[in-house]
Amino acid sequence: MMVGTGRLVPEAEASDPVAWRGQCFRVIRHAAVAAALDEFRSPFEAGTLEFFDAVLPSCDKMIDVGAYVGLMSLYAAGRVAEVCAFEASPTNFGLLNRNVAENDALRHRIRLFGHGLGDRDEQVPLYGKGAADSGSSIFRTIERGRILDGAPEAMVGLRDADAVLRAVGVTGRTLLKIDIEGAEYLVVPAIAALLAETRPFLHLSFHPFNLVAGEDAYLNAVMRIRRALQVAEAVAPYRTMYFHEQGRWHCIEGGDRMAFLRQYLLQPKPVPRIVTPQYGFIDAVGFSDVALPALDGTDVHGGS
Repeated sequence: MMVGTGRLVPEAEASDPVAWRGQCFRVIRHAAVAAALDEFRSPFEAGTLEFFDAVLPSCDKMIDVGAYVGLMSLYAAGRVAEVCAFEASPTNFGLLNRNVAENDALRHRIRLFGHGLGDRDEQVPLYGKGAADSGSSIFRTIERGRILDGAPEAMVGLRDADAVLRAVGVTGRTLLKIDIEGAEYLVVPAIAALLAETRPFLHLSFHPFNLVAGEDAYLNAVMRIRRALQVAEAVAPYRTMYFHEQGRWHCIEGGDRMAFLRQYLLQPKPVPRIVTPQYGFIDAVGFSDVALPALDGTDVHGGS
């Protein structure tokens, strides 16, 4: 396996096979991995996997920014020549490394990077909400059922996203997946020029509720709208946008964008488990420079 950080690959350990949507790999027996696998197989991630299934036949590389314990990377590795997996949390990176090591047929395709991406090189605190938490974030104060503070987990490295992605290589045959708990609002504007030049298939998970200015709901909403519009500007060169809502992908093309701006981005939308309605992008959104007929109005569901 090509390990971006030079970390050692662990010895083989107890693991179990996973077969899902036609892909097969192994994962270690660990409580956090089991919880991640339950979510991976749930309707919550069905939209992401549907987008992957639609674009991976046209890809030779997948870049997983916010790889967590590696399930999405392993899912993609069976269909592309190379996967680059980035995970800033030391705890989660250890589980990612151990999961990849259990897959003799796939691990040589996967490069692991034990750092995150940001808008510049820096060391920042990472805040967790629980052990091996998929929601670890560089933002201490977030909104869930209420405004709350995470606990410091570690000091972690962030690298300039534009420089790193150019170094690993991004083309129109790359799937770039970004799921980084609010830091997408830093990364996507920082790579706007790269996206315009290369137009990779792009899958973004948005977390506006991780952006908190304070207790004032109005200030929080204004900040979230401003950050969402910066992202919208960065992805504007794409010809088609797909957003996932109520178990279904919907396509937005160029002529629909003004209505989309008024009726979606600038409208408050409810999010499960979040007190206040959210402005801007929510849930999963995909961007493609070509139409993806497999996603047009299709219901999304999982399967073995």
